Amino acid sequence: MPFFLGPVPAVLLAAVLIVALVIWLLRDRRYPGPRLHGAEDIDREELEDAEREVRELEARSMADEERPGDDWGPGTGRPRPPTRL
Repeated sequence: MPFFLGPVPAVLLAAVLIVALVIWLLRDRRYPGPRLHGAEDIDREELEDAEREVRELEARSMADEERPGDDWGPGTGRPRPPTRL
């Protein structure tokens, strides 16, 4: 048995959907999500040490351009290096 036999139920359903859409678009968006607010929870020394370590690793990898096993895969023309099981 169809639920919408005439134009009145279809118009009512469309009105309900439009009201729901308007309510959803105008909803309260004050919740900022899972972000850090302020700097009280951030250990700045640890963050600076980690950033320094990454910069050193990048500088070291730039100096060691030709390390075996680093550059392989599609488009490189090199096969995958053998691994021990």
